Amino acid sequence: MISDDLELVLPTYNRADALARTLEQLADSPFAACRLTVMDNCSTDSTPEVCARLADRFDDFRVVRHRRNVGAEANYLRALEGLEQPYGWVLCDDDDLDFSDCDDVIAAIAEGEVDLVSVGAPGREDWPGGTTTMGRLHSKHPEVYGVFTFWPNTIYRTAAIDATALMDGYRNIENLYPMFSFVRRLIERDAPVHISRSMLVHRVGVTVPTTRMHWYVRWVRCVSTIPESEVRRDLVWNTSPGRIDYLRTFGASIAQEKLYRPHAVAGELWELLFLLRGVQRLLLVAFAPLALIPTSVLAWAKRLITGEREEGPPRFRDAAPAPPWP
Repeated sequence: MISDDLELVLPTYNRADALARTLEQLADSPFAACRLTVMDNCSTDSTPEVCARLADRFDDFRVVRHRRNVGAEANYLRALEGLEQPYGWVLCDDDDLDFSDCDDVIAAIAEGEVDLVSVGAPGREDWPGGTTTMGRLHSKHPEVYGVFTFWPNTIYRTAAIDATALMDGYRNIENLYPMFSFVRRLIERDAPVHISRSMLVHRVGVTVPTTRMHWYVRWVRCVSTIPESEVRRDLVWNTSPGRIDYLRTFGASIAQEKLYRPHAVAGELWELLFLLRGVQRLLLVAFAPLALIPTSVLAWAKRLITGEREEGPPRFRDAAPAPPWP
């Protein structure tokens, strides 16, 4: 039975309605018999009531409620730490789940031959299903890093998540992708992986409130740990669908950062100067003067272009802007 091989963990914080929808989707799935643990990051909304109302729809339902909000990334790592079954799947609380074609995933987990299973992420829509290795996958699809750092895409073999993986994850918390180094090592050792025949997960939301530049700097930090210069370069370019869009988005990101986080923009540009190489570094130098534009001018331009008049501190989407493929 799949419940003997797989457990599910669902980190959440103050998204009771989205959590309820996700739990209802899981309750109607072939995985309803698996142990399901909700990792409540000290929510202040009706999350406890939602959990209590839907608990009876699962065979093995637990709630771990933190005494304080430890942050999304730490909550994710704590979810991985607590895994006990041979495989563990950490989901998000706000995605669309489709279990109409998941027999191959269940079979791959039951066979126990792979270290990870990919079940759905932006950027892998055209990947053929079946079993392969991370090295082969990476040679054909450079977006593999983005796909496998999308939390709910990846079902891990619990034994593969060793102390080194967890320690690297905690060291990389500030860069938004705690498992980036682990994914890199899985590629380096050519770990066996199963690609689901159909997409079980379709991204709807994202999790970290931030600006595009805040996200971009942290993505580049992660990418800079990859030994191959060509791979690093491609992963930076691929943060936008094309070169023109990259230029437009990069310039707009600097202007947005100066407008909303003026205290951070100089340090971020200085850091990028050392992290980027070649043409990407030259583009940074070319666009950097945007950070010298007074915030009053940028605010006026934003009102002129969008017609918006923000009152108080800026409010970003409940989302970390991400590349088109992760």
